[in-house]
Amino acid sequence: MAFNEVASSSSPIVSKHKPSSIPSYYVEGKTIFDNQGKVYIPYGVHSTALFQPNWRQSPDYINFTQDQIKAARTFWHANVITFQVSRVNLFPDRQNPTTLDEDYLAAMDRAVAWTMQEQMNVIFNLQTEASSNEIMATPADITFWQVVAGRYKGNQKVFFDIFNEPRGFYDWKLWRNGGVHDGVNYVGMQQLVDTIRKTGAQNLILAQGQGAGESFDYYNFRDYLLTGVNIVYAIHPYLSNTQHAMQDDWEDWWGLSVRKLDVPFVIGEWNETPGSGCIANAGTVVPQFLGYVQELHIGLIAWALTPGALIRSDGDGSASWDWTHLTSFDTPTHACNDEMNYPYFDPHAQGAGQLILQFLREHSPFPHAK
Repeated sequence: MAFNEVASSSSPIVSKHKPSSIPSYYVEGKTIFDNQGKVYIPYGVHSTALFQPNWRQSPDYINFTQDQIKAARTFWHANVITFQVSRVNLFPDRQNPTTLDEDYLAAMDRAVAWTMQEQMNVIFNLQTEASSNEIMATPADITFWQVVAGRYKGNQKVFFDIFNEPRGFYDWKLWRNGGVHDGVNYVGMQQLVDTIRKTGAQNLILAQGQGAGESFDYYNFRDYLLTGVNIVYAIHPYLSNTQHAMQDDWEDWWGLSVRKLDVPFVIGEWNETPGSGCIANAGTVVPQFLGYVQELHIGLIAWALTPGALIRSDGDGSASWDWTHLTSFDTPTHACNDEMNYPYFDPHAQGAGQLILQFLREHSPFPHAK
């Protein structure tokens, strides 16, 4: 995560705290440490296995196997996997909204177990786009995090990304503290942090910015930092033909905060594909973007091990997914279709998979990556 001095230093950064006195992963200034006092920078990929409303029947879940998790480590050089999860999937009974779906909870447990077996970490990211489509957390999400944080507080290799892509407003006070917007009562990021900490969980917490996670504009955001320990700020800096296509844009939207604020950042979700706000000259801009990310010394978690994103299909939607069949920019034009849904089974799907793999291979410190 965001450490301006880490990559350029000839000697490793060592925490000033004794490892036995702190949680397994913890934040000091811009830096995350593990319980050996070593710097931890998240590099990884997303799995889409658990967020679809019909998750049991979805191709994402059908292709959720130990081979997928192993490929994240051995092929993609990941030291962390993000699983987007849904409150509606965990509590599907609208008549009994606190009744858990034990099958879904077991699937979350399986995600943790398989990822631990491969010596990686897990991020659970609360997502609403595929279900309730709330633009910010609501009081019902308090219950979600009480359950999830309470369940995994004993495993500090599980991190909590508290709300996916806050959107539909631009108000840092609302983002932080909650309040009423267009007649709806929303819960702020600070309340979600406090909810998790009240369970006793000291696990790392990730908080995304406004504008669907794209914005941490320094001159406004700096006055609304969250209170508490072990908090990381996660950026979703998707590019488009109308904005965010140049380094000046990246600097204004989030880079200046990374440079100036004494808190850790990570690129929590990113790819460059049709369907995610793409740009026609992606083959040129994506290497520039990845170079900028490396210049800031922040980690990157790529979207996603799904056809049309990091990988391609052979065109057959019923075939097993190949975690090593990469998207790339290999056609004369890069058509932007923001109505495209995933999975996208075009065998010629354009995307940054090949370039992202190269980035992770070069920069991930994970010793077991091959």
